[in-house]
Amino acid sequence: MILVLSGTEEGREIVSQLHHDGFNVSTTVATEYGRQMFEQIGLETICIQKRCDREGFIKLIQEKGISVLIDATHPFAVEATKNAYEACRSADIKYFRFERKNSELPEHQRIHKVNSVDDAVKRARKLGVNIFLTTGISGVAKFIPLKNEKQLFVRILPIPEHIASCIEMGISPKNIIAMHGPFSAELNKAMFRQYDINTIVSKESGGVGGVKEKIQAAVELGIDTILITRPALALPHVYTNINDILHEVKAILGK
Repeated sequence: MILVLSGTEEGREIVSQLHHDGFNVSTTVATEYGRQMFEQIGLETICIQKRCDREGFIKLIQEKGISVLIDATHPFAVEATKNAYEACRSADIKYFRFERKNSELPEHQRIHKVNSVDDAVKRARKLGVNIFLTTGISGVAKFIPLKNEKQLFVRILPIPEHIASCIEMGISPKNIIAMHGPFSAELNKAMFRQYDINTIVSKESGGVGGVKEKIQAAVELGIDTILITRPALALPHVYTNINDILHEVKAILGK
């Protein structure tokens, strides 16, 4: 059986193609929202909603009889990737990593690249008053110390638990934009104008994540962008094209 760690658009496409081609495949997602995405395409029966550490992945590999694992998690899901890779090494099974290509972004004086969320907070303190966070729920807590001196606006997925978490952290409901992206440059500009934004914070999550459109909108409006660069992981068998990774997996499995 093939196990695909999903939660991304590309992960769902990989699962769909493998299932369509007759492979025995299961997939994991971390949230109920992710599970619902598979329900919408009729694949809820092969979807497992579960967060795993290294031992959890090893147990899942053994229980499901997994021979190949495809890691198609988000570029910033570092712990999940490390745990999955170590589990594959321990269980002596094949590991493949699908990774989005980096966005082709312009060099611009208003694009400030940093290496971590902590560095982004430090830079945001020195920039605009109205800050638009697009880091996902995982990064919001780090910015809460700024809320007494800045206006924080948060764009997150429309997941009730994430919205509740923002409110519990002190983000005003009127400052929470719960929408599923990616968003066009024009829609981004409309949002930035609506909230009088002068600084946005984004992760470099690749083309599918809509980073290019966010930065295009910000540059055109003269808004500063704090861009959190991807963590560098040394992994084997990394692919940036879905067809390439599927071809390799099928070759190994003899199909």
